[in-house]
Amino acid sequence: MRKTARRNVLSGGVVAVTAAALGAFALPAGGQAAGPVPVGPALPATVSAAQPVRIVTTSLDSTGRPVYAVREATSRVSAERIISSARRTAGTVSVEIDRKVRALDVPEGDDTYREYQWDLDKISVPDAWEQSTGTDVVVAVIDTGVDGNHPDLAGNVLAGYDAIDDTEGGDSDGNGHGTHVAGTVAAVTGNGEGIAGVAPDARILPVKVLDADGTGWTSDTAEGIVWAVDNGAQVINLSLGADSSTEAEEAAVAYAIENGVTVVAAAGNEREVGSPTSYPAAYDGVVAVAATDADDEIAEYSNRGDYVDVAAPGSGILSTYPGDLSEDGSEYAELDGTSMAAPHVAAVAALIKASLPDITADGIQNALEESAVDLGDDGFDPDFGHGRIDAAAAVEAAAGGGGGGDERVTPELATDSGGLVSYGSGTETTFQVSADGESLAGLEAEACVSVAGGKWNCDTTESDEDGVYSVEHTATGAFQVRLTVTESDTVESVSETAGYTVRASVSAKKSAKGTLTVKAGGAAGQKMTLQRKSGSSWKNVKTYPVKSSTTISRLAGGSYRVVVAATKTVQGVTSGTVKL
Repeated sequence: MRKTARRNVLSGGVVAVTAAALGAFALPAGGQAAGPVPVGPALPATVSAAQPVRIVTTSLDSTGRPVYAVREATSRVSAERIISSARRTAGTVSVEIDRKVRALDVPEGDDTYREYQWDLDKISVPDAWEQSTGTDVVVAVIDTGVDGNHPDLAGNVLAGYDAIDDTEGGDSDGNGHGTHVAGTVAAVTGNGEGIAGVAPDARILPVKVLDADGTGWTSDTAEGIVWAVDNGAQVINLSLGADSSTEAEEAAVAYAIENGVTVVAAAGNEREVGSPTSYPAAYDGVVAVAATDADDEIAEYSNRGDYVDVAAPGSGILSTYPGDLSEDGSEYAELDGTSMAAPHVAAVAALIKASLPDITADGIQNALEESAVDLGDDGFDPDFGHGRIDAAAAVEAAAGGGGGGDERVTPELATDSGGLVSYGSGTETTFQVSADGESLAGLEAEACVSVAGGKWNCDTTESDEDGVYSVEHTATGAFQVRLTVTESDTVESVSETAGYTVRASVSAKKSAKGTLTVKAGGAAGQKMTLQRKSGSSWKNVKTYPVKSSTTISRLAGGSYRVVVAATKTVQGVTSGTVKL
């Protein structure tokens, strides 16, 4: 799925795995979380040894990169303890229940085994080869693993990673799905056997996140995405999905996009049950792929939705397959699904990247969309997106101005705002945009505010003559301000975030004999307690709701103070001591 302005945001076992990018809190590299973690996730009705839950915690290390940790609970008590402990830990930015993810192929039916690859001619792959074969572009296949010994893949499969067991590997496949995907991308061409890949000279980086049954966890998917980015992936293929999102997975996707990686995902195969939105395809910045058949019709199973970007062949796709898993012992199989469509797009992205090494991820997506063959309703529609891809036209479109890195300036965006402020105070967050030391005026941007990790509320704005953006907000709870410069023909998109911690305010003074007047500011429902000094300790006298002004009379002589208790979004505070 594509947004006009790409957001440069931050986006497992008991052993934590370094990961990346936190979409929900949109923290920049090196940023720190501000404010408390939202209330913990709702637990399922039953948590037991037979029905355990996996709890995913996302936190930030000292560089601002998230760290994922997964713990399994076998009772509600242990689950609540894990959630409570994680929320209290410094740096935690999300705590959520892990979700199942599955490969998005369609089970084989009675279709006959195809002799030829109709899909390559349909999307003009032979013509594209005259311009590019994807030489040395690294495409990560995040899936069930890849059979690295397959004769039609040998030499094109790199050493990978097993995110399920947190070990080196990934070049074995107990399901076959990942091997099929890999063959569509980069099966060896011209070796006298088997099939041809769309980008035959690309390199496959296998990352295993799904078990032999084709299912897995979004936390492993998130870890696999981050590992792929950190190990050289230039394109990522995700032929898997679930009908709910997680912050951990969204964080990893955001990290990949921030690092210039083209992320491609299958749009899902649930058309017959209403086309529920599929993730990771629906995350911002992901190229979501629907499936077509040999007649350029939308596949009967392919999801429709506004998040669909392009379509590609997905029905009756012949590709590599582990011989020991095939019913007839062959090393090839014909499968259906948006899982089969996505790698066609990932491979064409590799063709473009090889022909234009400096092209941006947005440039690749623009070329894919602008060159697509319009099918269905005129223009964009929720079945085909921008249309069915054409490999040769996409490579040509990229060469004709698809976003080469030298054509646009990458501006610098900085802020020195953020920090601790008082409840109810008006804040002004400023951002400075410049390039080569010169301020940039009149650049459009999106200014967003999120309170306590909640929904981002956004408005458009422009930099003034000094290259300054100003965002005003009244502090009613811990909040963040994010400014994203909109990508254009002249500038790349950049983003920066300022975080604020909010503290209640309180003052107390003697207003008459035996009388205190307390002025306080705080969140709705916040409490303040009058305390009287007794020896070396303080004793509670009475608790009141926080109000702008409260008069407390008939007090005995002595030393008093007022303590405002903290809430989940506002820090507490203590007044000075008053003698009566």
